[in-house]
Amino acid sequence: MRACLLSFLLFCSSLFCAKAASVYIGALVNTESRVGREKKVAIEIAARHYNSSSSSLLLSVREFSSSADPLEIYTKARDLMNWGAEAIIGAGTWPEVAILARLGSTARIPTPMPFLVRMSYPNSGEPRCLSDVVRSYNWRRVIVVYEDDNYGSISGVLPLLSDELRAGGSRIDYHIALPPWHTVSDDDAADTVRRKLKHVPPQLSKVFIVLRSSPELAVHLFKEAKLLGMMTKGHVWIVNDDITALLDSTDLSPSFISSYMQGVVGISAFVNTTTSFFRDFSSEFQQRFDQEYGTKGQQPGMHAVRAYDAVHALAHAAAGRAEDRSSVALLEGVLLGNISGLSGSISFTREGGLPEEGRGNSAFRVINVVGRSYRELGFWSERHGFFEEETEMGHGRPVVDVLRPVFWPGGTGKTPGGWGMLRIGVPNHTTFNQFVKVEYNDSSGKVKEVTGFCIDVFREILKHLSYDLNYEFIPFRGSYDDLVNRVPLQRAVDVSFTEPILSSGLAMMVPLRPNHTPWTLAKPFTADVWFLILATLTYTAGVLWYLERDSNPEFHGTWCVQLGAALWLIFSTIFFAHGKPNRSGVDIACHTSDLPDRLMFPFLNHEGRIHNYYTKTVMVVWLLVVFILTSSFTANLSSILVTEKLGAVPPGSRVGYDGDAFVLKYLKDVLGYKERNIEWIRSPEAYSEAFKSNKISAAYLETPYIRVFLSRYKDFTVSGETHRLGGFGFVFPKDSPLATDFSQVILQLAENGALNNLEKKWFSVTLSSSPTPDNKRKKESLSLDSFWALFLLTGCTSTIILLVFSAHSFLPTKARAAAVSFEPLRQSFKKVWTATAKLNEKRESLKSSEQQGSGMNSP
Repeated sequence: MRACLLSFLLFCSSLFCAKAASVYIGALVNTESRVGREKKVAIEIAARHYNSSSSSLLLSVREFSSSADPLEIYTKARDLMNWGAEAIIGAGTWPEVAILARLGSTARIPTPMPFLVRMSYPNSGEPRCLSDVVRSYNWRRVIVVYEDDNYGSISGVLPLLSDELRAGGSRIDYHIALPPWHTVSDDDAADTVRRKLKHVPPQLSKVFIVLRSSPELAVHLFKEAKLLGMMTKGHVWIVNDDITALLDSTDLSPSFISSYMQGVVGISAFVNTTTSFFRDFSSEFQQRFDQEYGTKGQQPGMHAVRAYDAVHALAHAAAGRAEDRSSVALLEGVLLGNISGLSGSISFTREGGLPEEGRGNSAFRVINVVGRSYRELGFWSERHGFFEEETEMGHGRPVVDVLRPVFWPGGTGKTPGGWGMLRIGVPNHTTFNQFVKVEYNDSSGKVKEVTGFCIDVFREILKHLSYDLNYEFIPFRGSYDDLVNRVPLQRAVDVSFTEPILSSGLAMMVPLRPNHTPWTLAKPFTADVWFLILATLTYTAGVLWYLERDSNPEFHGTWCVQLGAALWLIFSTIFFAHGKPNRSGVDIACHTSDLPDRLMFPFLNHEGRIHNYYTKTVMVVWLLVVFILTSSFTANLSSILVTEKLGAVPPGSRVGYDGDAFVLKYLKDVLGYKERNIEWIRSPEAYSEAFKSNKISAAYLETPYIRVFLSRYKDFTVSGETHRLGGFGFVFPKDSPLATDFSQVILQLAENGALNNLEKKWFSVTLSSSPTPDNKRKKESLSLDSFWALFLLTGCTSTIILLVFSAHSFLPTKARAAAVSFEPLRQSFKKVWTATAKLNEKRESLKSSEQQGSGMNSP
């Protein structure tokens, strides 16, 4: 950490009164760095400004190099004390400042531990700015890189950064603590950084925050990161003011920046450049810097401002000491001072730092390294957030959530996910390759393409993420359990699963047996029904013969002729029960007295008639029974022909599964199968062959696999209960933010129908559309329970008519005519039929005339 030993941000015109007390001030600066050079020039300008109105400030500057050891710095500080310095401005690193602090404590020079006064606000501003940068791009895991030391410079700021990140929903995944760089030899420098970077677990975030770094460490850090592929797409580097302050210096050359730091995002302390006093100071600073170091256009940074104000803070305190010339009095004057400097109003706490309530002035620029330099992305202000323009910071303009477009490492403009190159493990071989299929180049043996339903869902999810993910598919040879265990490099309990992309369950699949036998035509009715049909048919034929034998010539002759006529009459009703009257009028050519007989019984030949009205009564009831029986027979036979049978699964038979360990465990522990009765089937074709050879009687598969199998093989179906399982999803390390992000997108895809569309693309069969078998054979045939009333009706009707006819036959002729006369009924039926026929003819005539009229009117 770079700090001024007296890093005040003060300025007051009263400092330049002619009666100001004299003070001897020494300064130690590292002029090999741009920051040190800025401080040296600013200190000299401040002394010159003060002495332009008073000659009471005497300044002596000692320079040292970055390679200086603590003894050299100690010696130069002693030289300043011997010269008479009452205060020393230490413009160096914390180790350098600590040396001066211990020296000041012994010599009572105001350089506390306890004489150290820090020209900076509490460290919350920088961590909060870094945290807001992380939050604005939705990174939830970061790795912190810092140069450790023995002086507590990192122990104060690191907890603050951690707290700020947690408040924004992020956290530190890993710490890369590098040793103090002055303790590392030049020969070991590169190896030290390389070992630390290589030791980072590969599954962790690739968002690196450089919290503390010396210039020498920064050079080695980015060189090794580039060589290790950590400056490629998917990586993020965020640096603090320690490194951004070097971008305009000779510490980091333009060629180094363009070669090793492309895409780095950094923050640097913001200096208000709009005041007239700062513009005057800046003009003189650039002129002096060019004269001394040959660099034109060098704008003063915050370090220069603080060094300038440190000088005036000491002069102001010295002017107020009156007669007390002690160092303690000078320290008291500094701590009690309240002045205005280049950076605003400044006061101090008793602990020697700027007060907590003053940190609202903390502000930073956010920059992006592009090419050989950098560009501004925006500005950040304490308690307000990000602004796009500097002029918006002090005018209450609305803040923004995201800064200007960034050029990220690897040359991409899309916000990286901060996970580097994700290695996505996929099974090298699956039983059903519609889910994942790995194809290889024949010549090179390298992976050519990875396809499947799961891959399509994965790519669809990436389209809906707010950041970019770089990935490569890594085929894995082994079980799913082994693959899952490789994700956290430990065990499956250390992983997180996303929401399922496909619901799943464990179901039993069995073959369908054809439901067709030589006796299929007999299956619509049970044996009892067939027996009653035959018995009723024979009985009715006998009744008809008895009723027609005397009056109908068709029933005269030998007994064979009579029997044949009766059987033909009965059997013909079965085949002509659905016959309709001939609309051509052929049957109407007979006598009108025959018309009802012909229309009612079209199965008779042209000459044949039923002469007996007793017979007609029996035939009407019989036709009703035949109509119902033939309709039921047709419907039930159709159902039987399209229904399949399930293959039987005898107790203790062998079953197949696809090799998944959890399926095997479920079959043994839950369903109670013996392991000797469980067969591992390795391909869909092997399932079909295993069923055909009776190697297995059933197979237990997850329902998505069954859908794929049924799309290729139609002679199988699901039987029994489906045991509910979790489903298909993606696996990430435990508590990985990617699991949460993927789950949110999966729910979105389920709601907008995208998942359903992908299912339709890959799976043509749903379990609801698979054949629904009926394995209960007894329910296929219609039993006597459905037809007993019909048989009772026709049997009773035939019997009653037979008895009435027999009784009527024994009466004398006159009595017979008087007892029963059907002529009035016959005449009434003829009248109704004739009226109906005439009405139908009239309707047909009207329809024909309407059709002719419309034909004439049409063009």
